[in-house]
Amino acid sequence: MAAKKSLAIQVSEARVMADGIKKRTDNVSRVGLTEAKAESLTALSDEIDALNSKQEELKALLKTQTAEIDAKLKTLSAEYAEAKKLVKISVEQNDWKTFGINDKR
Repeated sequence: MAAKKSLAIQVSEARVMADGIKKRTDNVSRVGLTEAKAESLTALSDEIDALNSKQEELKALLKTQTAEIDAKLKTLSAEYAEAKKLVKISVEQNDWKTFGINDKR
């Protein structure tokens, strides 16, 4: 079983096919490959390029958002650890559950 072709290769092959159909319409029109089919292949290729560009923008945005969340989570974790430590120092162990601390010591 052959490996799946990349999006770029598939789009490129479709564009080459469309160009070939346009150049040799006289040879292939008898089997239904017309100028309209070539235009359809070209239009679909253009749409895929546009969608792929949008997807890449979204991926970049997702990476940015993920980095922002990771940074905030790191800050939250540090602040929570500090608060937990201070509660353990200043509050009786029996009252730790009030703060959501289930530790035994």
